[in-house]
Parts: sequence; C-alpha cells; structure tokens
Amino acid sequence: MLSERSQLILTLILERKSVELDDIAKLLGVSPRTVRNNFLEIDEFLQSKNLNGLEKQVQVTYSLGDSKNLIEKALSHGDASNNKEDFWQEPSFRLQFLYNKIFWEERRITIEYFMDCLLVSRSTVNNDLKELRKIAQKKDISIRFEKKRGFYLSGPEENQRELYFIFIEKALYSGNYLKELEASDRSFISYWIKKVEEELMIQMTDDSFQKFEEIIATIIKRIKNRKYVTENYKPTVGYSINEIEIISKNCHLLEKYFDILFDSSEVLFLSNQLYQRHFIKNEVIYQGFKVNLDILANNVIKKISKKLNIDLTKDKELYENLALHFQTTITKDTDISDLINEEMYKKIQNMYPSVYGAVKKVMHQVFNQQHISVSNEKEYSFVTLHLISSMEKMKNIYTKNLTVFLVCHMGVGTSQFLKNKLEQHFNFPMEVVTKDYLQTHLYDADMIISTVPLEDIDAPFVEVSAVLSEIDINKIQLLEKKILDEKMIQEKITEGSYEPMLKELLTEDTIDTQVNVNDWKEAIIYGGKILEEEGTIDSTYTNSMVESVEKFGPYIVIAPHIALAHASSKDGVHKIGMSLITLDKGINFGNKENDPVYTVICLAAIDHNSHLKALSELVEALKEDRFNRLLRSSDKEGILQYIDKTEI
Repeated sequence: MLSERSQLILTLILERKSVELDDIAKLLGVSPRTVRNNFLEIDEFLQSKNLNGLEKQVQVTYSLGDSKNLIEKALSHGDASNNKEDFWQEPSFRLQFLYNKIFWEERRITIEYFMDCLLVSRSTVNNDLKELRKIAQKKDISIRFEKKRGFYLSGPEENQRELYFIFIEKALYSGNYLKELEASDRSFISYWIKKVEEELMIQMTDDSFQKFEEIIATIIKRIKNRKYVTENYKPTVGYSINEIEIISKNCHLLEKYFDILFDSSEVLFLSNQLYQRHFIKNEVIYQGFKVNLDILANNVIKKISKKLNIDLTKDKELYENLALHFQTTITKDTDISDLINEEMYKKIQNMYPSVYGAVKKVMHQVFNQQHISVSNEKEYSFVTLHLISSMEKMKNIYTKNLTVFLVCHMGVGTSQFLKNKLEQHFNFPMEVVTKDYLQTHLYDADMIISTVPLEDIDAPFVEVSAVLSEIDINKIQLLEKKILDEKMIQEKITEGSYEPMLKELLTEDTIDTQVNVNDWKEAIIYGGKILEEEGTIDSTYTNSMVESVEKFGPYIVIAPHIALAHASSKDGVHKIGMSLITLDKGINFGNKENDPVYTVICLAAIDHNSHLKALSELVEALKEDRFNRLLRSSDKEGILQYIDKTEI
C-alpha cells in the first residue's frame, strides 16, 4: 500500500503527465532525497500491479533516432573535416574533458587522442590546452608532456583535486569515479555521509550531498591510485578539534570498507571539502525579523502531539520536513495553489478530519505568536499530510515489534498456510503456537489470532476462519489499529522526552551581571566557565564556541546587542544548559548591524530537540522591551523574576 505522500505524488503525475523532482520537493516541503524515496515506492507499487514503472527524464536529452550505420554513411558522403570542426561547440565542455582525462591519466594521453575523442582539429586542441594551462597555473598546477607518458599534471595533489572538483561543480562534464562503483559501494558512501551529518548535527542541501558523494568517491580512487595530498596539508576552512575527531573516526569505516588508508592530511582534506558544502539553514527572514524554523516546527509538533495524544516528537525526519515546508511557506518560494487542485486538498481534509482540525488550530496559534500570517486551507492540508506520513511510519515500527500468536486446530500445514495468507495483508510477525503453549505464555502476546474459540482469555483476541475471509481481515485490522493506538498513547505517557523550561536553565547560578571583559572571546569564555562549573560542559565545548565564531563569523549575534553562543553537542556536552551574562560595556563581535553586544548567552544542547522549549521562551522574552531593559541593568533579581514568569 502506498503512503499518503506517495499517493499524492502519483495523483499529481496522473494529472500533469510529468513532474519535476525539485517542484515536488518544494510543494511538499521535503528534501529531494525524500521525494526520490517516494518515487522508488511508487515504482515498486506499479511493478507489483504488473504496470510499467516511472520514466525518469532529464531536462535536456540528446539522442540519435537513426542507426549507427546510416549516420556513418551520411558522414562519408559529406565534408567530414568540417563536420568534426563543428561537432563540439562548447569550449567549457572541452576544457573539462581535457582536464578529466589528464587528471586520471589511465593511458597515454596525446593531442591525437583528444582530436579523436572530441572530433576537433589539432589547432582547437592546442588552443584548449593553452587555455587549460592558464586555469591550472592559478592553482599552481603545470600541464606537462613527455613522449612516452603523454600529458600529465605536476603540482600538489590537493590542488589537482580542487580543480577537478570545480569542474564537477559546473557539472558540464561528468566522468567521475562514482558512476564506476558498484551499487552497494555507492550506497555505503551515501550511508557514510548521512552518518557524519547526524554526528556533526549538520544537513547538506540535496545538491551539495550529491556533489559530496562524487568528491568522496574521487578521494577514494585517488588514494587507491597512490595519489596523496601533501604531508602537513593546511585546510582553508577552520573547524574544531572535536569535529576533526568525528570525521577521523568515521574515516576508519571508509578505510575498512574500501581497503585504503586515511592519514591525518587526507582527513583534513576531506574535512575541508565537507565544510565547503552548502548546508540547510534553520532560519528565514520574515518582515525584517529572523524566524527560527526549528523552533517553529518543534512548537507545532509538540502542540499537535498533545492534541492528538500521540507522541510525534521522536520523528527526526518530521522536524526536518516541517522546517523545510515552513521555509517555503514563509518565503513564498512555491505557490501551492498553482501546483495542486482543490479536489486533492479537500480529500485530505475529509479523510483525516481530526488531524486536519488539530493542525489548523495549532498552526493558527503558533504562527500568530510569530506574527506570521497563514490562513490557507491548502497549507493546513499539506502539514496534515506530513503528520499522517509520520504516524504511518511510527505505526509501521510498532507493527514490526508486535508479538502475535497464531492458534489453529487443523495441523501444522494448515497453520502455515493461514500464516502465509495473513502475511499478504499484515506486516506484524506471527508465531504459530499450540493452546498449551498459549496458557503459559499468554501475557507475552500483543495479539492472538485463533481458528478455535478461546474462552475467558485476558488478552487482545480475534477468532477467524481457516480460509480467512474479508470479514476476518477487517476484524484483525480493527484490533491491530486499537492495539497500535494504545501503544502510541502509552509511549507518550511513559517515554515522552523531557524539555526543560527557561527558568530551569537560567538560575541564580547561571546568570551574572555587569561582567568586565576585553573582547568577544573573553565574553564567550566567561559564559562557558559558568557552564563548566555547573558540570554541564567540558572546556572543549567552550573552545568550540569560540572556534565557531572564528570559523563562521559573528553569526551568533542574533539580535541588536544580543549574542547566543553555541557549538556541536558532540563537543563535550553532558546535559542541557544555558548561561547568561550582561557586560559592563558594549563589545564588538564584528556584526555591523547588531553590535555592540551587551548580553552573551551560552547554550549547550544534547540533541536537536530537547533544548527548543527553553530556546523558544528565550526568543519570546527577547522580543519584550522590559526584558531588554533588565538585561542592560545590573538587576539580576529582576531578570530572574521575569524569567520565572516566562512560559510559552
């Protein structure tokens, strides 16, 4: 059965004949990676129905409709030399093609070889090589020629790779190693990048993710070919020691899988490439104000979970999808009304009235708090779709963990036949047992399906016929739904994640006023020391907060006169924590718009979500003039009293 999102995409394809992946991603507010997974699901569904799968197309495709013999015959009747001269009209393509061949140098490369490959004249190749030499020289790379060896590159390996990656980014020519890898190897590289993203708490854009896959594959092949970056390689991007440790640890996985060796210089080079990628931002500007998408998504998910009495807060993908969706909503990148008809969003409302009602009420409340207008019924329908997809995923997880006993009175063979029929309709695992076994293991079962009457049984039980009718299937579906709903509600009650309030983090011990420091580094270190003394963080985290500003600039100055310092949770964080200091004089962080800074807040998070309640309350407090006046004073007691009354 298709998921709701896949059904919607398939309906769109039926209506529009073809769709663009990026359009669908923007429309649904999910990453292109997620949409690709939906396309795979649709393919599997169509094939299971003995239908043709989706036809994947590119924006521009060149193809030959006639046979090779006919084309060769046509060439032989014309001026072949002129045809060759005009065949490749794009100089940038030829430059990338030349560099690609020389970079990999898997055979003797000559001018004649290029002439044959590109179907151009010797003078064209010479001119292209002259231009390529100018480009390479800027990277301290020389293109040399030896009679026995042909053309080859001379210069630091890291520079040779950098230029190759520039050509990959332009994507006019793709002759990369990634395409040569087995599907399992490509899957491992994709898994590896996702693992590093999660541990570093970053997320690349889809385009950067794909380009980084090619970069990793290139690095692997260069190492296999014994082409190494210079010893004591110096990266162009700065990062913390802990980030390097995470990447280095994960490089051991690449070493084992591909049977290669990453020395310290190669680890630094790979890290440098990673941090040159584009990352998904977690904030947008709306009417001159910054809107934190993580906070927005967090508030919506928490409040809807409470209304539906189902815990959706553990679905990390839901946070990411809603944040992406809200980004397009707020920035108006995509007009939903142009991409979906009224019938489709009305169908979503009618199928899921309780979820839609909760979404409409919660979004109206949360968005109003941020002074963002959202009154589009289609918008509510799309968010409903995200939540239904999340609930489906959660139910699938619970379903696979159910313990279901199957009791049949007609022998082992018939029992196995009935089990096979049930497996065609249900995903939960089943164990065929006897009535005697059931008596001693009754309370181990989440559900019991039996072809014989079971009297006075104190467990979820459904009696079915041995031939399994439609009525039997419906009875099992109803019981399964009831069990899963109870489990999801129980999960909310027993294992709901704890999110401390602002007043629990900013206390007498974590606030200091009228602090005297000389520069922004001392201010962050002072705030970090408070958290170190509380046992919240190690000094590693304090150093990482400083390094983050050195690396990325004064992005932590989030509002006029306010700086919010933070780093990765992997950098020595033991628990959620926050400190706040006010300064006796303004300090410049280098942010022309919001300097000087009079208040520095240090935040330590252990994951993506558990700190967001306190952070939301802080953001709301910073909007109030009274709180900002208190921050500019030395009234520590007044600050504490204000925070004590703050609750969103």
